[in-house]
Amino acid sequence: MNPALVGSAIQRKRIALGLTQQQLADMAELSRQSLNGIEHGTVNATLQSLGRLMDVLGLALEIKDPEASRQAKGTPTRALWMAAKGANVSYTGELTPDELEHALATGEVPSEYRPQIAQVLDEAPLQLVTKVVAEVANKRHQNPADIWKNLRRLAQSLMATRGGLWA
Repeated sequence: MNPALVGSAIQRKRIALGLTQQQLADMAELSRQSLNGIEHGTVNATLQSLGRLMDVLGLALEIKDPEASRQAKGTPTRALWMAAKGANVSYTGELTPDELEHALATGEVPSEYRPQIAQVLDEAPLQLVTKVVAEVANKRHQNPADIWKNLRRLAQSLMATRGGLWA
């Protein structure tokens, strides 16, 4: 979530309603300085403060899960494919999405794909890793917690620490 975008939306709605910063701040039980910082994206607001502001203004935050929308439309998830493709850039031998899926589902990886799996665990964007875990769990009808456990086991065996994240 981009604080500047949220702040800008709050500011636009406040102005559209003809409220001053002081008036809105008073209604939301904030200081005018805090509201100013929120509107400009320079203050790290709590969810409680944002909630009060949004309630007063009649705004709502929507949480979307693009993967759920994609699945509802019948569009295939391609996180495994993207992660496997990215892992193959620097290595000989091609890790396929099926091999990556098998490794995460079982916690076992053939020796020829160890560098590619380590690359996924150490360097792939975390959003992609999260999507890969969800895709594997969905395809294999496994609990995502079990896939995360396998991922951590793989990371340990491959010494893919990602700054201690997988410990």
